[in-house]
Amino acid sequence: MPTHPPVAIVILNYNGLRWLRECLSSVFTTDYPNYEVYLIDNGSTDGSVTYVERNFPRARIIENGRNLGFAQAYNDAIRKMQADYILLLNTDTKVLAPEWLHELVGTVQRDANIVAVACKMVSMDAGSILNSVGGMGIPYWRGFVDIGHDMVDSGQFDNPEFQPFAFCGGAALLDRNTFIRAGCFDAKFYLYVEDADLSWRVRLLGHSIAYSPKAKVAHYFSGSADSRDVGPMKLYYCHRNLLRTILKNCGKETLPWAVSTYFLFSLFATLGFGIYEPKKASPIMRAIMWNLLNLPDTFAERRRIQETRKIGDAEILRCMYPPIERNQPTEHPRLLRMINIIFEIRQRKKAKALEDKED
Repeated sequence: MPTHPPVAIVILNYNGLRWLRECLSSVFTTDYPNYEVYLIDNGSTDGSVTYVERNFPRARIIENGRNLGFAQAYNDAIRKMQADYILLLNTDTKVLAPEWLHELVGTVQRDANIVAVACKMVSMDAGSILNSVGGMGIPYWRGFVDIGHDMVDSGQFDNPEFQPFAFCGGAALLDRNTFIRAGCFDAKFYLYVEDADLSWRVRLLGHSIAYSPKAKVAHYFSGSADSRDVGPMKLYYCHRNLLRTILKNCGKETLPWAVSTYFLFSLFATLGFGIYEPKKASPIMRAIMWNLLNLPDTFAERRRIQETRKIGDAEILRCMYPPIERNQPTEHPRLLRMINIIFEIRQRKKAKALEDKED
């Protein structure tokens, strides 16, 4: 393989003017000799495009004219590009290591099975605090979470053997051909869970996802959103997209267990929000209704994915739910503790039964 294959750094922007100076200034310190920078603008109205044209003429700009969301905007742009690798990067980031692309490309090239590499993302507010080193599932079927989030960075994930289940779409290198062969991001998602869903599909094809601790990027968590809190809109998209991800990607023996567990968790969540935060109860019901209306399309995608899968669900579950510490919400600790007990004891037995059957 070439020592310096072409890389396209692709930055998706929607009214992110306040972040672009620091983000692009840091990106252009990259010492890798074969890269291009693209700004994909989703119909910004804050002067972002004009600012980049004037101040960063090296950046190529693709204007969509309207907000296509995360998935569709990236899909459309990446299909047109010719680079071997695509580097996804949020606007609310700052590259901390000029050699980051060398590290990422070196990692993806060390093993032909690796097709995506997660960066070490640290807090923009405090560089000693991790933001994400990739993603893992929340046992069981309750969503996905950033590994290391809000933990002090003591190098605990820098072991060369560590692999996250998923890359984080805020800063990650992807093999472009695999991205397209796996079906790209799910354009139905609009926002959230796209990276976990694609990572799951990539793993079903028999590929792996790595992590490069020396590719260090500062990130302002939820800087591209209106708030760091999980509001009704984020809850709706996350819960909605999680169910579609389960329906598409689970094997036939895992699917009934996963769907029943998802609905049990939805019931607990709806009851809990109904008591503590009533505004968050209805988004969960709307998320389920959306999935019911989109079942024909979801199962068409499921047929395509299941026909090409090479990896069984027992192996997927081992990667998805590694025995490592994860960040947990601090709100309503008693309710959370009860839910954790119910799910983790009940579901570990079923996961073990699945492993025994596949063995």
